[in-house]
Amino acid sequence: MSRKSSSSEEDPGARSVSVSILKDSGTKVQLMLKAHGLKKRKSLLNSIVTIFKKPSSPSRLLSNGRFTKFEITSHSLAFNLEVQTAKRKKKGNENRTELFVCDIKQFPSQVNPDSVEFEILEPASGECFILMSLVKVSDLNINWKEFLDTNGTIDVTQI
Repeated sequence: MSRKSSSSEEDPGARSVSVSILKDSGTKVQLMLKAHGLKKRKSLLNSIVTIFKKPSSPSRLLSNGRFTKFEITSHSLAFNLEVQTAKRKKKGNENRTELFVCDIKQFPSQVNPDSVEFEILEPASGECFILMSLVKVSDLNINWKEFLDTNGTIDVTQI
C-alpha cells in the first residue's frame, strides 16, 4: 500500500487527508482516503442499498462526517471534510469538529468524474476509511501506485 498526504494553505487548523493507492488495474484505480475519527453510518436500509448501488456522495455513508466542499473533475480532486469527534465523559468537553482537506490539482491520468464510486470500510481496528474508485480515461499505462511510490504524491503539480 502506498501513502501520500495532501496539504492545504486554506486553513491553518486543517489536517491533511492521507491518500493511498490500494490498486491500479490499468483502467480502474482505488484510492483509500483516511481522516482520523471517521465512523461508518450503520443502518440496515443503507447496507441493502449500497450492495446494489454505490453512492455518488460519500457523506451519506458517514455518521460523523460531512463534506462541506467536494469537487472532482477529470484531472483533479478537492474536498473539505468536517469530522465530529465524540463527547468525552468529563465536564466541559463538548463535541469538537476537525477539518480535513484534500487538494490534488492534477492526477497522473484523466478520470471519468461521473463514474466515481464510494464505499466506507471499517476494519477491526475501528478506524474507518473511504474507498474511492475512479475509472481512467487516458494514459492507461501509468500505474498510479508506482507513480506514488516513485514521486511521493499522485499530484503531478507537486513533482
